[in-house]
Amino acid sequence: MTLNETERAFVDAHDLARLATIAPNGAPQNKPVGFRYNAELGTIDIHGFAMPSSAKYRNVQVNPEVAVVIDSVVGEGAEGVRFLEVRGRAETAVAPDPDEHLSDEIIRVRPRRLTGWNVDPERPGPYARNVGAAEAARS
Repeated sequence: MTLNETERAFVDAHDLARLATIAPNGAPQNKPVGFRYNAELGTIDIHGFAMPSSAKYRNVQVNPEVAVVIDSVVGEGAEGVRFLEVRGRAETAVAPDPDEHLSDEIIRVRPRRLTGWNVDPERPGPYARNVGAAEAARS
């Protein structure tokens, strides 16, 4: 399992994220995306409409290095902000949408580094950890 219980609870409480990719010309692209945590593979699976024709889909085929940010604002100031950034390598894959309204083609992100802020309500503040190479290889 790539995400621990605390990270999983945070991710499962959200259904919108931001995906940062790099275009072939080196320009960054950041887009809001729908996603699901794939517990079986330990990946973040990004779904969308007409995914194969999107710039983000083409971008990851050229440069698979990506970052996904899942965040929310629940109160005032820094104490009210929560986010988890998942850095990793992306690949294109096929995973039929059970609701049949999104593309079967997806972007699958294999996490390598997690950073965040106020991810764990019991331990507020900065958060970071690497996903082990052995763990990432299993997924």
